[in-house]
Amino acid sequence: MKYFFKNKTKSGFTIIELLVATAVFTIVMTAAMGALMNVIDANSKARSIKTAINNLSFAIEGISKDMRLGSDYNCGNNGEPTSTDCPGGGNIIKYRSQRADPVDVSDPTGLKKYAYYKFEGNKIKLCLEVGGVTCSYSNPSAFNPITSAEVVIAPSSKFYIIGVTSLAQQPRMVISIQGEAGVKEKIKTDFNLQTSISQREYRQ
Repeated sequence: MKYFFKNKTKSGFTIIELLVATAVFTIVMTAAMGALMNVIDANSKARSIKTAINNLSFAIEGISKDMRLGSDYNCGNNGEPTSTDCPGGGNIIKYRSQRADPVDVSDPTGLKKYAYYKFEGNKIKLCLEVGGVTCSYSNPSAFNPITSAEVVIAPSSKFYIIGVTSLAQQPRMVISIQGEAGVKEKIKTDFNLQTSISQREYRQ
């Protein structure tokens, strides 16, 4: 009598196959994570740009609306603004503002006091002569920032005044702003904005 035994073997993966599969999985996951991080950084960068543009647009819109109705424009560079024409630019500007207190409190429709804007400490700062506040370059505590912490204004930003001393030319102010948007180093984005403002008729 003959007996036949069937040799049953269990199939599985060898160590080499497991190592290769692990290596391939690691490479694929590393590439996927890299792509995911790039998408996250791009999204953060886009949000930083949007935040900066919205914040600066709001600030510049407020400056422009008031400055158009102003008068007696002066600018300066690291000092009290005294130059009526400033084609070379300066880091501080002042003008008689419709939002400021009247010079003569008995005549609220008369001549107004000043508004000051300046580039300082990576911010745009405002001082408005209202409620007894007196503005001057030498009184930095009277100035308040109007741009957010996510917006860093570069020292190269300038205010320009053109045509104040010319009878044939309407006064025009130009605001040129350079800087960076974003808090984290990886998502910081440079920006360069410029706006031009023409004086409207000023009514005392």
